[in-house]
Amino acid sequence: MEQKPDIEPIKETTPAKEIITEGVTPLQDVGNGYVQFNNSLYQSNALRELRPDLFSARADVGKQNSSGFGSQFPRMAAKGDIFVRVDVLPNRVFKFDGKKWLEQNKTSSESYLYNKQYVEFLIDKVGSGEYDLDSLTENEQAEIEAHLKGNQNS
Repeated sequence: MEQKPDIEPIKETTPAKEIITEGVTPLQDVGNGYVQFNNSLYQSNALRELRPDLFSARADVGKQNSSGFGSQFPRMAAKGDIFVRVDVLPNRVFKFDGKKWLEQNKTSSESYLYNKQYVEFLIDKVGSGEYDLDSLTENEQAEIEAHLKGNQNS
């Protein structure tokens, strides 16, 4: 009788992993002093007192879009925000359209690389051998090189 090993083989992360891109809760101003949140109407001042964090996440005129990364989309997002999913290889870039996250072409976008913490994350992953430098886009490689050169001058 053949015995099964006690250790299960490591399963590789595949790029075909389904990423759920809906479920983000935008805060919408509906006018007359009311906002819509989680499919309910609230008086703006009352909700601001209860949940001030929601109002800091709102898209304001002149607000720069945020760029983040992780294995789950943020619960709150403003239209135009960029997010890199790092739980799949290669990492995938998404942009929030106000209702859901839409995947972007990494090779034609650089805005996600303005996030210094993401570039440092890539450097750590390449350094630990988890990521192969050749599997990164040319833009990612160039940004890593520029970041490392900048740190050498400090």
